[in-house]
Amino acid sequence: MNCGTTPLYIASQEGQLECVRLLLEAGAAIDQAKQNGATPLFMACLNGHLDVGKLLSSYGASRAATPFGTPEEAANRQGHADLAAWLVASRGWTPLAHLETLTAARATALLRSGASLHEGEPTPLRRAAGGEGEAAALIRRAAAPWSSASHSLFPAAARARAALLVRSIYEIHERYHLDSAGATNGIAALDFGHCVLGFAITRETQ
Repeated sequence: MNCGTTPLYIASQEGQLECVRLLLEAGAAIDQAKQNGATPLFMACLNGHLDVGKLLSSYGASRAATPFGTPEEAANRQGHADLAAWLVASRGWTPLAHLETLTAARATALLRSGASLHEGEPTPLRRAAGGEGEAAALIRRAAAPWSSASHSLFPAAARARAALLVRSIYEIHERYHLDSAGATNGIAALDFGHCVLGFAITRETQ
């Protein structure tokens, strides 16, 4: 009888970082607790596995109290000062704010799924402002007005709106090219369209 123990629970307890990463990427239930109420994040913190704790947190692991206390209390109780300090510093972070842990692929997936740049304390955008690495660069690019270079980082609804507007602009452009006089107007319409797209398309497009 395993008492509700999951592969993610065991990997987190043992500090097996790459196993934890693979399980999370495969969709493992991040907060599934053992029958006694202990969660993967709690066990990682109890045993001082800082990198595992960071990775679980970047996937949104709950820091709520278990029957044995919170993950932060467990780290403090066991004397894992570096982990306890990180848990305090990251209390207000959303998954997208975990720049040091996020791969480019994970950051892109979060941005494309609609993760906010402006929620949390500090916000992902604030952390990325002076940050290094691919995740920080992607967040800064996603915060800029829409362009063909940032299109892939916008949520699905915004990408669909962009495609619709771009098609519309080019259809107008082609129509105005029916005569030489219209060609000038068509180019102007095309240039105007590209200028305003950055304002017409936002990450919050419904």
